[in-house]
Amino acid sequence: MAVTTAQIRDLLNRPRGLNDGTINEYITIRTAEVNKKARAATYVGGTADNVPSDALKESAIKMMVCADCLRVLVDTIPAWVPEKEQGTQDVRFNQQLKSFEKQALEAIRAIEEKGGTAFDVKATTTRVGGTKSSQLSGSIHPTN
Repeated sequence: MAVTTAQIRDLLNRPRGLNDGTINEYITIRTAEVNKKARAATYVGGTADNVPSDALKESAIKMMVCADCLRVLVDTIPAWVPEKEQGTQDVRFNQQLKSFEKQALEAIRAIEEKGGTAFDVKATTTRVGGTKSSQLSGSIHPTN
C-alpha cells in the first residue's frame, strides 16, 4: 500500500501549517492499525471475495490520517493563522474533522474483522479415561 503525503494534502486542500513529518508518522501508525484490523484470507471463512482489497485499506488509512491531521491543525491554528482568521479556520477544520471521522469509521468497519468471527468453534468428544461402567461402579452414597 502506498498512501502518500501528497494524497493527504490534496484531500485536505493543501492546508498551511501541516508538516510532512507529521503526515508520514500518522500514515505509519494508521497503516499498521489497518493491517492489524483487516480481514485476512488466513482466517476461517476468508476468501478472495470477502477479504478487503488494498484500495479499501488505503481509503481507510487516508480517512484516518486526514482526521488525525485535522486534529493537529485545530490544535496549532494560533501558531500560523492571524488572530482575525482563526475563528473561520477553526470552524472550517472542525467541520472537516467531523466529516473525516465519520468516513474513517465507516471505512474501518468495512474492512475490519468483527470480534469473535476469526475462529471456528465445534463440539468434540471428551477424552476422559475409562468406560461408563467403570465410572459408575463406585458407591455414590456417603458411608457412615
